[in-house]
Amino acid sequence: MMKQLIFILSACAGLSLALCVKGQTAAADNKVSESITFSQKPNGPAVYGIFEGRTPCSEISRQLGAKLPADCDHLKWQIIFFRDSLTQQPTTYLLTTEMFEHKPLAGKWKITRGTRNNPAAVVYVLETSLPGKSVYLLKGDENVIFILDEKKNFMTGDRDFSYTLNRVHKVLHLSGQ
Repeated sequence: MMKQLIFILSACAGLSLALCVKGQTAAADNKVSESITFSQKPNGPAVYGIFEGRTPCSEISRQLGAKLPADCDHLKWQIIFFRDSLTQQPTTYLLTTEMFEHKPLAGKWKITRGTRNNPAAVVYVLETSLPGKSVYLLKGDENVIFILDEKKNFMTGDRDFSYTLNRVHKVLHLSGQ
């Protein structure tokens, strides 16, 4: 009887907690964060956006064939998307992370539609110089993108890091200020 009571109370508490937890907020609530840079920041009509975040190491490095130290717990990401300033069509990107010996990945990007579960989803595809490897990013809204696996499925993070990148506004920090 006591075990059943504990089970019922635990189930009720879990259900209550699940109802209180909120997922990604609505687009109106997502604000662009500021991110400090110590070098000249990219700007102008050719910059579509700058997205940053931190992800776990293992899954994404395995997916892209990058070799990382065994003790790597997270990667810092920065992707700068460029577009044609007249047509607004995607042109190139610059991906900076600890993968690939700290050398930025650069290439073309395009906008496609469809994931495994949502044929209407907007997906950014980063074409890489890595044979048969592309990076798929699901557009959550104007300020949030999610890194997808090679089959365009969501990737699951851990308790500390996710596969989410947020739009940032770079703020130049001059030394001595």
